[in-house]
Amino acid sequence: MQDAEEVQNSLLPPAEKKHSTWPPFRLGFIAILVSFGSSFNFGFQLLITNPAQQAFISFLNDSKTQQGIKVEDVKSLENEWSLIVAVFFLGSIFGAFLIRAVSENFGRKNGLIISVTVQIISCLLAIFSYFIKSYQVYTVSRLLMGIGITKSMGISAMFITESSPVHCRGVASILNGIILQFSIIVGSILAMPKLLGTSTQWYLLYVFQLIISFVVLISLPWIHDSPGYLNHRGKKQKAVKSVEFYHSVSKEVAETVVNSLKFEEKKSLLGVWGDAVTRKGTILGMLVSMGMAMTGISVINAFAFEILLNTGLEKFEASIANVFVCTFSLAGILVSTRIIDHHGRRPLLLCTFMILAVVNCMIVGLMYFHKWSESPIIGYLLVATICLFNFIFAMGPGPVSLFLSGELVSQAARSASSTWSNSIMATFRFFCLALYLPLKNATSEYTAYATFFIFPMIFATIVLYFKLPETKGDCEKRKTLS
Repeated sequence: MQDAEEVQNSLLPPAEKKHSTWPPFRLGFIAILVSFGSSFNFGFQLLITNPAQQAFISFLNDSKTQQGIKVEDVKSLENEWSLIVAVFFLGSIFGAFLIRAVSENFGRKNGLIISVTVQIISCLLAIFSYFIKSYQVYTVSRLLMGIGITKSMGISAMFITESSPVHCRGVASILNGIILQFSIIVGSILAMPKLLGTSTQWYLLYVFQLIISFVVLISLPWIHDSPGYLNHRGKKQKAVKSVEFYHSVSKEVAETVVNSLKFEEKKSLLGVWGDAVTRKGTILGMLVSMGMAMTGISVINAFAFEILLNTGLEKFEASIANVFVCTFSLAGILVSTRIIDHHGRRPLLLCTFMILAVVNCMIVGLMYFHKWSESPIIGYLLVATICLFNFIFAMGPGPVSLFLSGELVSQAARSASSTWSNSIMATFRFFCLALYLPLKNATSEYTAYATFFIFPMIFATIVLYFKLPETKGDCEKRKTLS
């Protein structure tokens, strides 16, 4: 029996099968809505601690002083702040292991509602920490934010994949990434030291996120759950209505799609390792997530403002340059929408990973020469190279890693596989952010960057070249994996 996606694709007009990659309007709208409750907040959280770093370090210093804790020097504050930033990804690790339990027991829609609620609580704690000057409360808010956002991202990726026809699944899924890159630009602007990135106004950044999360929360109860989940729970009529809504097809076509869905026993976190095909898909999804985390994006997102300051730019100039750098991420993912369903995931990932490995070598070289020459020209070249990095990253690993693990396995293993890939991404990002500033302060910027982000990229590229299948269509995926 064919899978639902194949049935849906077989019912499309020939011209649409070949050329239509854009999702139906309603599917696209809902994909954007859930993205604002997941990937938007993820990108926003990655960026606001970047240009506003000095404001947050000042908050940390004031909090310690108020509590009678002796502050040794600026570097010790920076090292401690690096760990607080990384706590977000510690929460992400916990959140990743909750994806399957929440999404299977409560459903995709209710799982999103729970996850967004956790984010709202986190925002309230962050705002509260500002007024009582408690870095401990702020650290707890970072932990909860990581838990909530990671659950939202994992569940929203499954939700969009399961609700999309095969001919537009890539573009529908990549809307998550577009919103993420958009939020990075928004965060880089709002958190500028001339705007909200000051020691007296940084809490307003969380007020902004709180408003967005609340709008998403009150909207979610009105949407349909994914057809796959509804059908698995024996709610066939609701599944039919869901397909009608998201695929923009007639009731007859929707019934055909739902009838083609297979009832498979959901695989547990350990169960994905028992089947050879599922095990291989899960491992590859984890490898892509690891490769994405080790491209250097964690440091570029978290510390690009400081890197730009080190090139000789003034604070305001570095803020503007940081916004400019972030716009290249949005440009990259817009290019990706034209590639993802036409040329596939495999060539896109392999090409972008190889280019990023070269770009990282260029970044290390320019950091080295700028340290010893302090030439403004070298500094400008470094800024341009970081722009290129963001463009290439957003074209491939950034958006594709959000949903690839779900395409590499069947519906029964999707939530478990997503858990493993999200947990490995969060783990590597946590250690990168926790250790990068201490290593940089102990050695140099170029030494720290080279240590973390060159050899892992080369390793991931080589393994994916030999092992990664194409997942543009389920038939191709099954043939290649088996």
